[in-house]
Amino acid sequence: TRGNGIVGEDILHNALQVKNIPNKIDYKEELIVAGEIICTYKDFEPFAAEYKNPRNFASGSIRLLSSKESASRNLTFVAWDVIKGLSQTSEELGVPTLLTCKLAELNELGFTIVPFHNCNKIDMEDFNSEYNRIGYVKQLAQNAQYPIDGLVFKYNNCDEYEAAGRTDHHFKGGLAYKLY
Repeated sequence: TRGNGIVGEDILHNALQVKNIPNKIDYKEELIVAGEIICTYKDFEPFAAEYKNPRNFASGSIRLLSSKESASRNLTFVAWDVIKGLSQTSEELGVPTLLTCKLAELNELGFTIVPFHNCNKIDMEDFNSEYNRIGYVKQLAQNAQYPIDGLVFKYNNCDEYEAAGRTDHHFKGGLAYKLY
């Protein structure tokens, strides 16, 4: 887990039980994937009387001491970024490495990836119209039964994302937009 930002909890015993995390992939280099463990609305139904919502349920379930109990909760992993690895072809060709390409490669390796929409460069005056235009991403999440509370806008060009830097709290190459 991300824990306090420096030290997280070791949940490997439970992550190995998550049904859609591939046990083996056809990739030999180091690969670090960022994402989230979720419980879909459908998979949450049997637990809804006892627990408040699927997001907190998933967070607690992946941290259980018993991997058998954690596995019984039908958790799902959704990847949204590649921290290290993939897209070596882009680097070899001298073209920008794109997050959308890395996500496509992750998908080919058997990972479930976050629904996304690639939009053109926009400035803040166009932000609300762009958000309205891509509102279908929320519908994609709802169709997949994913519990979401917002969208994240990120640089697609991985070099631009990295160049934006970070604070102690967050990367500056993205902007979280909470839904009402």
